[in-house]
Amino acid sequence: MMDTPAPAGSERRHHLDALRDVVQAELAAAGLLVAPGDGPTGTAGAVVTVDLPDLHGVLVDWRQHDVLVDAAQEAWFEDPHREGAECAEFERLLSTIGEAMSAAMRTILTAAGMEVSGTGNDYAPHELLVTRRLVPSVWRARRDARFARRYEAMGAAWNARNAAECPKPDCEHHHPKC
Repeated sequence: MMDTPAPAGSERRHHLDALRDVVQAELAAAGLLVAPGDGPTGTAGAVVTVDLPDLHGVLVDWRQHDVLVDAAQEAWFEDPHREGAECAEFERLLSTIGEAMSAAMRTILTAAGMEVSGTGNDYAPHELLVTRRLVPSVWRARRDARFARRYEAMGAAWNARNAAECPKPDCEHHHPKC
């Protein structure tokens, strides 16, 4: 059986899945709630998804809690032309929350080393597009360095133990000559 080459977009999709995970981790590390990408009912927080089908990057948007969204929708159903003061207040509140959270997430992700821009999506005016990670964030770099030190120390300990237990004192594998 021959292996068929992977579609051109599969490598890009894999890269964007990894970037999505990094974006979610950065927002969570900052203390923001991160909702699952499929946005089940009752969830609120940052929604981070891969831009499908275009694969331009990772989309980041804010989802308000259903308590607020349900109240706004009730007001809009009672005033379908949205001419009343209550509808105007809900629109102002939702827009202000979207602007504030978009600005906060952009600031956090930029400080964490991400390249971030707006999407220009009229249906999601506060949505962000993360296209790449320029540098690892400081907490991630520190964590990765700590992991590397622990891995090296563990390897050295195992090598020392294997050398001590080696039955051949002149074994070049366990007792390299200087």
